[in-house]
Amino acid sequence: MVKKRPAKDLRRKTLPTMSPQTAGMLVLIGVVAGSAWIGAGSLAISRAITGRPDGLIPANPVAFWLAVLSGKVGWSTVATGAAIVLTVVFGYGAWLLKKVFSKPTYEKRVDNVKRFLADSTDLYTLSRQSVEEQAKRFLPEKLAHSHPGLRFGQVPGNPKQGLWSGWEDLYLVIFGPRAGKTVTQVIPAIFSAPGNVVTTSNKSDIIDQTLPVTGKRGTVWVFDPQNIAPQVEQPQWFFDPLDLIRRDEKRMDSAAIGLAEIFRASETRDSDQIDYWASLGRALVSGLFLAAAIANRPITDTHRWVNDQEDRTPIIILRESGRFASALGQLEAAYNLVPETRSGVFSQGSQMLQVLSFENTRRWITPSEGAKRFDAEHFVRQRRDTLYVLSREGADSASALTTALVASVMQAAERYGEASPNGRLPIPLVGALDEAANVVRWPDLPALYSHYGSRGIILMTILQSYAQGIGVWGEHGMEALWSASAILMYGGGVRDEDMLRKLESLIGTVAETSRSSSSGRDQFSVNTSYEEKQILTVAELAALDRGRAVVLSSGRRPILAELTPWWNRKWPKWIETALAGKIAAQKEHERAEEEAEEQQQREQELGQRKYRRSSAAPRRKART
Repeated sequence: MVKKRPAKDLRRKTLPTMSPQTAGMLVLIGVVAGSAWIGAGSLAISRAITGRPDGLIPANPVAFWLAVLSGKVGWSTVATGAAIVLTVVFGYGAWLLKKVFSKPTYEKRVDNVKRFLADSTDLYTLSRQSVEEQAKRFLPEKLAHSHPGLRFGQVPGNPKQGLWSGWEDLYLVIFGPRAGKTVTQVIPAIFSAPGNVVTTSNKSDIIDQTLPVTGKRGTVWVFDPQNIAPQVEQPQWFFDPLDLIRRDEKRMDSAAIGLAEIFRASETRDSDQIDYWASLGRALVSGLFLAAAIANRPITDTHRWVNDQEDRTPIIILRESGRFASALGQLEAAYNLVPETRSGVFSQGSQMLQVLSFENTRRWITPSEGAKRFDAEHFVRQRRDTLYVLSREGADSASALTTALVASVMQAAERYGEASPNGRLPIPLVGALDEAANVVRWPDLPALYSHYGSRGIILMTILQSYAQGIGVWGEHGMEALWSASAILMYGGGVRDEDMLRKLESLIGTVAETSRSSSSGRDQFSVNTSYEEKQILTVAELAALDRGRAVVLSSGRRPILAELTPWWNRKWPKWIETALAGKIAAQKEHERAEEEAEEQQQREQELGQRKYRRSSAAPRRKART
């Protein structure tokens, strides 16, 4: 194992409070008094054993040593032995007291600042006992005991004091690359969910690690239009994005605009506003979606329509429906634009719908023989089903479709919650949205954070930086997401200075005491000053130790959390049995990493010693 060394304190140390002369005098007094008391005790033991010395043993330290040195109080061999024993006993006792009452040492540098953060009252509100009591308001008592909430970490150095969120708390998690967000947050959230789970990723490892558990709990759906996880075997199924429109006949036109906005957002990068052409393209695509939904056409027909300006089938469908006159008027206006402008609008629409042209994508969104249709309304009413949604950036990115699928499930869950007693889902749905900026580019997401917790829809939106969120939702949207999250976690690995300054300010300051002393021939004085100092600076937050997270939780002081990977947590026996091989493999990998780290540490120490010797040699030579 790696040797854990005391970490350096991130805070500056206070200056001495007294002069060296005063300190030396106090040390001398302590030595004289302590040795006199040990000597008096030794003589008392000698008297009890041998009957000597006779007479009174002075209690005053000065008088005692004068009596011993002058021979008035005799010293014996027994007294010498007793003095040695007492010195050892008192020395060991002093060492124990120092060990108990001295400031603790920590494994990580940042652990030193936790004394300036949340106190025991704040930490108790995030304890398992506290969140379990809250869970009893929403769940049967037995289920509340087995699934009180999501455990996102623990108090540093205290694995028995876990940190939990309740079934109303939504997350915003910002971890840099390779900071451990998947193994410490996403996978544990999937295992801890009491009901259905929706999780997203741009890699297949999330499925590999969790399928042994989710496969035993219920039906597993893997939406993989880019073939990211070819190893997964499942019955063929498809999702029709137009179901988002067909679900409510009275609101089909507004739902079509919402779906078109999802496709627009998936094609736009780093934009806080929609430009003229994007706005016209969205209006065109929403009309095409509405026509296809009304006529029960596959969504791929819209791609053919947008690439053939002479095909007026969508207008005919809307006109014959006798409904949605406004949408019909907008669509006719797009087709009747002057050729140059119309070409630009249709080109914009074609770009938005490009994902529908890919052959591999089409089989995931259109019916085929033997393929089962995914029904979001049915999914949210199941007991413990799991939906994996995979997408990654690139020319064949399917983020528009993955976003539409996640939105479809969340909207179905919202409707189910509204129709249920207490206005929330009977059992919470957990949405662990890893790589959200790539997979779930849903424009409405920030606004939903304000009320999804009260519906029992527990979202965990995971980003690699604040700037990444701005690229999807714009400044105002990202700020809304930041502000509405009940649990805001930062796990290090980010160099976004603007975000780190926000964190620095929210974490707050501590009053640092500095003392200086001065002395003259006739007087000695101590000056005390106070300075407000940031608890964690931007630089310290950027260099936050791996395995630690700063947590901002509603109504509480900032918290420093120790992160625990899923294989080092306690799980129900059936989960540990299902994951036995994977847990053993992960722990073996962890041991190998620790051994490599220990070897690297030894090599660094050796290099530092060599450097110090080589640096000191020229100085010694210069002095000689």
